[in-house]
Amino acid sequence: MLVIALILCTGCGRKLPPLPPGMPDPVELVSAGFEENEVVVKARCNVPGSTITLLGKPKGLCPSCTDDLMRKDEAFVEEAGTVHLRDTAPDASYMVYRIAFSKGTLVWMTDARVVRRR
Repeated sequence: MLVIALILCTGCGRKLPPLPPGMPDPVELVSAGFEENEVVVKARCNVPGSTITLLGKPKGLCPSCTDDLMRKDEAFVEEAGTVHLRDTAPDASYMVYRIAFSKGTLVWMTDARVVRRR
């Protein structure tokens, strides 16, 4: 009985086909870094007619937390492509940035990116 159960659990050995590619994220944080005394963030937006907002805060104890994020810059994206956003007055030498995407009632946010002054 145990042998039959083991044989049934192993299956036929075939693998499932790969999943089809999903939709890309509506906005992607491509790069972020200090240039002189400001932070320049390069973002790629895939949805025309949307608004993207640069959110930032000093690194602190929890870089992943979204509680203290402040609006630093905003741009309206007329067509899909690359957009440059700037934080002209960073609050600290270690900053955390995210990009918020909004179109109609849809709101989405990228993962955090830590930037430090060298």
